[in-house]
Amino acid sequence: MWLISQPNSVILEVKVEPNAIGQDCLEKVCEKLEIGAEADYFGLRVCPGSGPGRWLNLRNPLDPHRIPGGRLDLRVKFWVPPHLLINEPTRHQFYLQAKLDLTEGRLVVADQEVARRLIAYIAQAETGDCDVDVPPMNVYEECDKIGPQGEKPDDHIESIIEIHCELAGMRASQAEYRLLKEISKLESFGEEVFFCKPVTQLNNAHNLYSHLINHTVVVEETRARDDAEIDGGSTVGCLAGGQGGGGCGCRLSTCVGVGPHGLVVYRPSCNGAELDIGEEKQSIPYTAIHRAQPVRRLFQLSYVSNEGHEATLHVKMATSGQAAALYRAVTEKHAFYCCETVRTDVTEQFIRDLKGTIASLFNESTRLGRRYVFDIRRTCREVHDRARRAAHARQAAAHEPRPRRRSTGSETKEPRSRSASAGGERALACRVCMDAAIDTLFLPCRHVVCCEDCAPRCERCPLCRSEIEKLMHIFLPVEYQKNHGLIIK
Repeated sequence: MWLISQPNSVILEVKVEPNAIGQDCLEKVCEKLEIGAEADYFGLRVCPGSGPGRWLNLRNPLDPHRIPGGRLDLRVKFWVPPHLLINEPTRHQFYLQAKLDLTEGRLVVADQEVARRLIAYIAQAETGDCDVDVPPMNVYEECDKIGPQGEKPDDHIESIIEIHCELAGMRASQAEYRLLKEISKLESFGEEVFFCKPVTQLNNAHNLYSHLINHTVVVEETRARDDAEIDGGSTVGCLAGGQGGGGCGCRLSTCVGVGPHGLVVYRPSCNGAELDIGEEKQSIPYTAIHRAQPVRRLFQLSYVSNEGHEATLHVKMATSGQAAALYRAVTEKHAFYCCETVRTDVTEQFIRDLKGTIASLFNESTRLGRRYVFDIRRTCREVHDRARRAAHARQAAAHEPRPRRRSTGSETKEPRSRSASAGGERALACRVCMDAAIDTLFLPCRHVVCCEDCAPRCERCPLCRSEIEKLMHIFLPVEYQKNHGLIIK
């Protein structure tokens, strides 16, 4: 029995086989929530009592000894804009996760007006139309962390109520969509932050983004960044005390954010003596990354700098597990957002436990003791395409005419044979022109979907979207060549 907690603290009970993998558990959860077609956006997160949480590798067997209490959290792993989400239940789960991140301060909003709109959207989705006499103050108070912190303006609540009243008549699903659309414009949207030092009440994502937003003086580094090393063993954040030292007192350590477009290295800086408070922010897009690897506590990244020179970044994390988690996040997010398909060198990376290592000495190809490093299965384009196809199939099934009563005798034999013949003709027709027969093999994917006239016009396979390197002519069996419904050349 596994207990899966949603972002709104609703817990689902899931039963799987003792030797099941994490993907089996996630699929059962998504089936209950009716988000199975877009399950690749989500993941299961292990949140221990102390220390940062980690993403469960869904390709490895579920280990009750490594998961305290058999409790897992269903969370959004790969964020996308709401217009790419096909199903309404999926958008609702995205909304629940966004609301949790906003109210707990992991997603920081700099603009006060945007924050008020977000609070109004949440109130509209949770309570419906606003009653001016009895406004939902409990929702407003719950969303107190949304927006710039500190002393609020006197008309803060009145402005939220005014915006909430303007949303009268808006459905809850529409309010959720508007909120997701608003947060997708934030700079930190979809970013996962890894701190060099352990996360505490002072060293966390909320304080980091608040520091970057609220401090107006930005210090840009002009020296070369080649072969830079960041030591997470010492706090390199805002060490000047907020009261006696004259600084901001944020107590932030250096951290690395992994988002949809690349990496962002945050080095918060504070000079308390001169009251010069600023931040240093280095962005590394995925297109500039050459190689990444973890070495014990050290995360090494080779990339091409803005000047066109090869540079190396060394980030020393608090533990080796955090360095491995950072490496996994960089690889999976790059594959999900930037690649057209997940490459085999990503899906086939694995390590072995002691039993598997001993077994591999006698049989190198054994699967015993394998623990996969990555669990990503599809890219963003593939997930969206799969969801659209599933939605189209549901709509087609809903509009199909109801079957008639079965008649007896020879009356049904001829129509059945005709329908079977027509179905065979459609199955063997070219998927592009739907006129000639399929007779061309795509290599290296080995799919056969086009005729010899349409195949040279395709740069990628229509099924798997992989690049076509070579075309090969094939011949259908004789019984299909005698079918006059197809044009055999």
